[in-house]
Amino acid sequence: MAQTIIIDSGTLSAEIVTAGAAIRSLRLAGFDHSLVVGAGDLAHYENGNRDYFGATVGRFANRIGAGHLSVDGVDYQLACNDPPHHLHGGPDGFSTKEWTVEASHPDRVTLVSVSEDGEAGYPGRVTCRATFAVSPEAELSVIYEAETDRATVVNLSSHLYFNLDGSEDVGDHLLQVFADEYLPIDAGTLPDGRILPVEGSGFDFRAPRKLRDAPELLDHNFCLVGDRSPIVRPAAILTGPQTGLTMTLQTSEPGLQVYDGSKLDGSAIDLAGRPIRSRAAAALEPQVWPDAPNRPEFPQALLRPGEHYRHSSKYRFSHSGSADDR
Repeated sequence: MAQTIIIDSGTLSAEIVTAGAAIRSLRLAGFDHSLVVGAGDLAHYENGNRDYFGATVGRFANRIGAGHLSVDGVDYQLACNDPPHHLHGGPDGFSTKEWTVEASHPDRVTLVSVSEDGEAGYPGRVTCRATFAVSPEAELSVIYEAETDRATVVNLSSHLYFNLDGSEDVGDHLLQVFADEYLPIDAGTLPDGRILPVEGSGFDFRAPRKLRDAPELLDHNFCLVGDRSPIVRPAAILTGPQTGLTMTLQTSEPGLQVYDGSKLDGSAIDLAGRPIRSRAAAALEPQVWPDAPNRPEFPQALLRPGEHYRHSSKYRFSHSGSADDR
């Protein structure tokens, strides 16, 4: 049975669920609502969390086309749980596992999980650690670390769904993404292979724009930089217009998947007892670019024995509104 763990800095607190190493709620002092959307029923996480609310996703976050993976000239067929593609590590991904608490402190917790050789078709046994921490500066830190005993791919992300206003729709949230390029997608939400400039397109979020102003369903990778980095760099700023709350995201990862939550169908109930309907929250997922194993021109996610994978993302919250907004 899943455990829930509260970490608290006095300014920011988070509820962590061991099922899927998921962040179920995130609360800022002075505000009644959670800044992320989570399921009210703990069984939702224990039963696989099909919407990935706050979950740790991988081995490979996002999609791999046709589930085709090649490592060192050897082809592997991955489980295609998003037909015809592989999504978020497949049916046995990290989001479905019961993680073990390795270390716990009032303001941080480390969970550990193992993906065995052959799970969902992946080569190698991968051990992963997820460390969640909150600071008095109202910052959430998420660090993923992984090692393998055989060459494989590792690309982990935290699938947080944000709603900074506690509203029923995030269409009026303002989003700014520090990316000059993005990946167009096909009908199966897989990148079509092009890397296009955001300038002159409906996907230009270099200046703050409403989420609802995207020209179509927003489920795209924005190309932050050309490779992963040992340090964090600015990725995005999200602002809730009703509260004046702002979330600033920095990450070590080269891409940011922005998903407007349009496919949420109301079947899950949130912590406030409301159905989680279409566009009730938006996901911002730092990651290696989707389908990278089949696109050698994309940043890669290869991990070999003796190497250490480390993903670091920081989410800092601030408030520019008046007391009447609370």
